[in-house]
Amino acid sequence: MDPLGSTLLDLETWAVAHGLPRYRGRQIFDRIHRLLSPDYADARELPAALRDRLAAELPPRRPEIVRRDRAADGSVKFGLRLADGALIEAVYMPGDARTSLANEFTDARAAGREAEGGRREAGSTPAAEKFTVCLSSQTGCAVDCAFCVTGRLGGGRNLTAGEILGQLYAVLADAGRSHEGLRVVFMGMGEPLLNPDGVVLALEILFETLPPRRVTVSTSGITPALARLAALPRRPNLAVSLNAADEATRTRLMPITRTYPLPGLIAAMRAWPLEPRRRILVEYVLIAGVNDSPDDASRLARLLRGIEAKVNVIPLNEDPTYLPEWKRPSEAVIDRFVKTLVDARWPVTVRRSRGPDASAACGQLKGRLQDPRRARMWPRGTRP
Repeated sequence: MDPLGSTLLDLETWAVAHGLPRYRGRQIFDRIHRLLSPDYADARELPAALRDRLAAELPPRRPEIVRRDRAADGSVKFGLRLADGALIEAVYMPGDARTSLANEFTDARAAGREAEGGRREAGSTPAAEKFTVCLSSQTGCAVDCAFCVTGRLGGGRNLTAGEILGQLYAVLADAGRSHEGLRVVFMGMGEPLLNPDGVVLALEILFETLPPRRVTVSTSGITPALARLAALPRRPNLAVSLNAADEATRTRLMPITRTYPLPGLIAAMRAWPLEPRRRILVEYVLIAGVNDSPDDASRLARLLRGIEAKVNVIPLNEDPTYLPEWKRPSEAVIDRFVKTLVDARWPVTVRRSRGPDASAACGQLKGRLQDPRRARMWPRGTRP
């Protein structure tokens, strides 16, 4: 039993099964998931004998941080080694009302007014205190999107719920942060909905300490698992990586479209249950000469008609090694694409990616140094 991947009910059941009062299970849960303690040494609410037993039987093992790549904007990409030696990456992004992933569901115009006027509602949290942690759900990605470095490097295994939360807690500890101001996005390595068991369990545990509105799950459109996520009693924000409004272009960019065609994905988005003041985030990676024309924007506006959505335009993060054929559009082309959507009365933001100089931006996470389909993961003598 992994305490990092155990729900409150799991730990209460464990306590009762071991002859303890049920409330001991809640105390253990709170120690691990609310107080973010790395061990039980300071858990004075627990008897000393129980602390020793827990340390022996239910140690909360977090992944080991083996690398930190710091960007000029304050973002940090963490390389983490799991218990079996697998490597994953997570990203810490300090908050900024204009650029942070923490604000992807905020109206761009309202955020702009706040940034210009410097005014907040009484009691609101200052934007500078917000921050985002981007989590991985797999050790690689088999979806193989043509514009994503992670996909270029091939698939990997699913992470357990404990491994997903373990990376979050390791990053929080290293950054000296707690849940206050935290936003979590499942936008790291892997396709979250190809790991529905691990992700759904991690969400159940996470929602005990973090409101669902502060958690976002991004998917390339695994429609059966999307229906499972929609049926949850507490749901995260939904982000859909769309990237094209026609089947041919999307298939070229995202081969997963052959398995889960665009019409079925749009139908699943229409069926997604939205609470008041929530929208689906449509992620659109803008690639020069591929999907960046005004006609592409007009097709996108028509495709999304009737869906409560917000479009997040993401200019391509170039990678000459892994993505030599793709280029970022010019600022003029980006502005023209966005203007077409705005003229069609769609709320739009442009993601100014965090941490590109540390290869920590959208689509840049690797976990591996080389493609395992062609070479060893770690050249001899270079394993960290």
